[in-house]
Amino acid sequence: MSSVDTEFNAQQFRFLAELIPQLVWITDPDGYHTYFNQRWIDYTGYTVEQSQGSEMWNNLLHPDDRQRARDRWSQSLASGEFYEIEYRFISKDGSYRWFLGQALPRFDEQGKIEQWFGTCTDIHEQKQLQQQLERSYADLEMKVTFRNLELEREVQSLRQRLGE
Repeated sequence: MSSVDTEFNAQQFRFLAELIPQLVWITDPDGYHTYFNQRWIDYTGYTVEQSQGSEMWNNLLHPDDRQRARDRWSQSLASGEFYEIEYRFISKDGSYRWFLGQALPRFDEQGKIEQWFGTCTDIHEQKQLQQQLERSYADLEMKVTFRNLELEREVQSLRQRLGE
């Protein structure tokens, strides 16, 4: 590939990485973050330089999500498997939002991982809706259970009256 082709591809990648509505990132084969798009910077408030490394991103996760994310990422790094996880990232204003993290490795000709390309897609509204639906379902289940108990009591009461 010529240097003109390489530069053209790099420009296309940067354009695409800034166009899509995800946080975009790249790591080396060991998981060291080397690139973040502008959306990452806008969301977290951290520059690319401040964000680089192997652990900095994990420190921005909700404490309840950190170990699970670290374990899942370590598994993907070791196996080369597709990475996918839902977790909460803190924004520069201190609030947390749910994201779907996904990444795929890019392999060289010998089959070794050269880089990981990843995205984080904001799924906060969907996650809130899912949680609201789960709460509504649980409330409905409880109401049905209590109503069934009431009906059973009424049936027993009617049987007792009929038996008298």
